Amino acid sequence: MMEIITNNNNNNDEIPPLPQTPRKSKRLRDRDINNKLNSSISSYISPENSPIKTKKQKLNIKQKPSFKINKLPPSPEKSPFKKPTRNIDSSVKKLEFGTRSLYSRTKSLLQRSSILTPNDQQGSLLTRETQCRGIVNFLDDNIINHKSNSLYITGPPGTGKTAQLETLIKYKFLPIDISEQFIQNENHNIVNKFNPILVNNNYYHPSDPKIGAQRVNIASINCIAIKEPSQIFQRIYESFVTENYENEHKMIKTMLQLQTFMEQFSKETTFVVILDEMDKLVRMTSNDTHATRIIFELFMLARLPHINFILIGIANSLDMKDKFLSRLNLRQDLLPKTIVFNPYSADEMFDIVMNKINTLEDNVFNPMAIKFATKKCSGNTGDLRRLLDILRHSIELVELTDMIERKRGTIPNNDNDQPIKKIGLQHIAKVFSTISNSSSTKSRIEKINMQQKIILCSLVQREKTDIFQSCCTLDDAFSYYFKLLNSKNVFKPMNRNEFLEICNALETCGLVEISTGRSPGKTRHMVKLIKTTVDDKEFTREISKTDILKNFLTL
Repeated sequence: MMEIITNNNNNNDEIPPLPQTPRKSKRLRDRDINNKLNSSISSYISPENSPIKTKKQKLNIKQKPSFKINKLPPSPEKSPFKKPTRNIDSSVKKLEFGTRSLYSRTKSLLQRSSILTPNDQQGSLLTRETQCRGIVNFLDDNIINHKSNSLYITGPPGTGKTAQLETLIKYKFLPIDISEQFIQNENHNIVNKFNPILVNNNYYHPSDPKIGAQRVNIASINCIAIKEPSQIFQRIYESFVTENYENEHKMIKTMLQLQTFMEQFSKETTFVVILDEMDKLVRMTSNDTHATRIIFELFMLARLPHINFILIGIANSLDMKDKFLSRLNLRQDLLPKTIVFNPYSADEMFDIVMNKINTLEDNVFNPMAIKFATKKCSGNTGDLRRLLDILRHSIELVELTDMIERKRGTIPNNDNDQPIKKIGLQHIAKVFSTISNSSSTKSRIEKINMQQKIILCSLVQREKTDIFQSCCTLDDAFSYYFKLLNSKNVFKPMNRNEFLEICNALETCGLVEISTGRSPGKTRHMVKLIKTTVDDKEFTREISKTDILKNFLTL
């Protein structure tokens, strides 16, 4: 029996293999692969130096740790105390208006403090060439000849008085950094020494290029910041000396003390003082006699021959020289030269605005809208600053309307390349009706014709019939207007197109407001809504003046 077993072992190749199940064959095949892989790795790297460690080498599970393992805090994703953060896709851009960024650049140009571009090399502003020429001639005559003199610039608010003078200072006066107390010319020769006591040193460039630059010290003071008129002498003194020199010497409280200070430097420089809002010196105190005396002393100081002192006063009061400076009439030679800045006309305002806007690649305004705004502003005060505010508010109105439409889904949020929406007459009129306090209901109703008054009466009566709705759709307004006129049998109703045109005209006059909203009911589709913006008492009083319209006041 043993021999048979031995013979079987020797002749193993000739015996066919036993059949294997699929699961067993797969297990044997995987084992052979793992053995070959381990043998190939061990031939190159020993187990002691192997950088590849098994799980058992990383952490011995059977061995208990000698230290206490604290529980880790919950992850931010699973923490119950932290709000889940929303993942923001970097590819998604914020709400951008694309070409509508032109709105922001236009508004920056229409700011009151925007940079003013002079019309010529002398520094004159657009439409103010005559006034600028008068100021330059005054400065040339007195600074070149080293004379003391005074100039009084007057005009209504917003007519460019301060802006014109600031532009002249920028273009005619060259500030000097006197760190070494002297200036050298091209040949490196010392041409003029500067006193270390004085500050605000400048060189004035006369209009005649043959005349050299003149040494001046200039100071601009706004009188609104002065509490008492007597402090004006100290403020002028502080504007011309260093802080160390001011601390070492006593204060300047009178005209004689300021005169004594200026006499020390009369041969070196010319002092130029600009007092903006000069009429505030009189209005800040109830003692007009004391304030008038201070102003009188300032103008008298500007007439002393042995000091080089030039006084330029700016005020809005046209009658200040006659009302508060009546003492100057005793001496005709003390009267200051006067330059008047008249209110801007509509054409001048239009030229100034277009000159600003034309610096951009496109105009967001309809030119007729700008002309309409200039007509309204020039008819009241001619204030350019008020016009700029109106135009900026109209741009903000269009931007707000656009944002509302995007929020409602009328315009897709990612639609940034659609054409620019122009600011038209209706936007300007809506701004005027909102912020203008000078135009009352009475004055606005007086400007419209009979058909416009009838439609306005129907709109007012329509609002009274439904006290729960502050506005109605244009279709409902037209239906009520049509029924009202047929019931009164006085006027023939107009067709729908004519009715809509008159509604737009009433919006331009500031009597109604047309907006976009949702219609009442289940459909809630977008419609045009209209509501009146008149005072009930003034409206009733004005309509009652016309006998034929009295019937429209009763339901």
